[in-house]
Amino acid sequence: MRFLFLLLSVCCFSSVHADVVWPSMYIASAQGSIPIIISGLLIEIGFVKYFTKVGWIKTIVVTTVMNAVSATVGLVFILISGLVADAFASFVTLGKTGTFHWFHWLTSYVFAILTNTMLEGIIIKLIMKLPISKTFRWLFVANAITIVMCAIHLYLFPIHIG
Repeated sequence: MRFLFLLLSVCCFSSVHADVVWPSMYIASAQGSIPIIISGLLIEIGFVKYFTKVGWIKTIVVTTVMNAVSATVGLVFILISGLVADAFASFVTLGKTGTFHWFHWLTSYVFAILTNTMLEGIIIKLIMKLPISKTFRWLFVANAITIVMCAIHLYLFPIHIG
C-alpha cells in the first residue's frame, strides 16, 4: 500500500510539486522539511551553474528568484495546469476513467513540471537573457528530480494534520 501511495504521489500535480509544496511542508512540519527544501534548491543551483556557466553569486540569485516566483505565481498556475491536465486526460480517455486513474495522475505530473519549467524559464530569460529553448530540457529534468525528492520525503515522513 505504501508503494502505491509513493507511486501516486510522484505522479500527483499538487501534493508533490516541489515549489508549491515547500511552503506548506514548512508550515506543517517546520524543521523536518528544511533539509528537503535546501537539497532541492542545491540541486537547482547545480543545474543553473552547470548549464549557464555564470558565477556563483549570479547562479544563487537567479535560482532563488526563480524559485520564489514559481512558488508564488505557481500556486495559481499549478491549479490551472491541474484543471487543464484533468480536462486533457478526460478527453483522451473519453471520460471512461476517474480522477484517480493512473493516466490522470501522470498527465497532471507532466503538466505541473511543464508549468514550473516555463515559469522558471521566463525568469532565466528575463535575468540572464537566455532563450527558453536553451534552458527547457535541463530545467525540466531539474524540476522532475526535485519533485521525486519531495515525494520520497513525504513518503518517508508523512505530514499528519490534526
